[in-house]
Amino acid sequence: MWLFCKHGFFSAVRHVDKPDTIHLRARFRGDLERLFAAHGVAAPVSETPANDYRFRADLPKADWARIVAAEADAIDYANFKNAVHDGTERDVVYMRVWAAMRDAQEV
Repeated sequence: MWLFCKHGFFSAVRHVDKPDTIHLRARFRGDLERLFAAHGVAAPVSETPANDYRFRADLPKADWARIVAAEADAIDYANFKNAVHDGTERDVVYMRVWAAMRDAQEV
């Protein structure tokens, strides 16, 4: 699952060895910490420069489900692009993703 939200971009997959654990990954420094702080989750974040996703953390599935539900409940904007526009590199990347999906849309 990919989650794009105000706190960042995340890739969530089932942990290879622990079926009740979500292996959460991020590409930008600080995104996991910001997400966890916003939702009262205490999970260590590791940096893995040689891996596809540089920043990683594991958390129980129940915590991930609670985070996703809370993020959905917290939607307070009518336009996601405007809500995340902050002039950072993440902003540029979000716009490239939006453009790629727009270009792929069936007409």
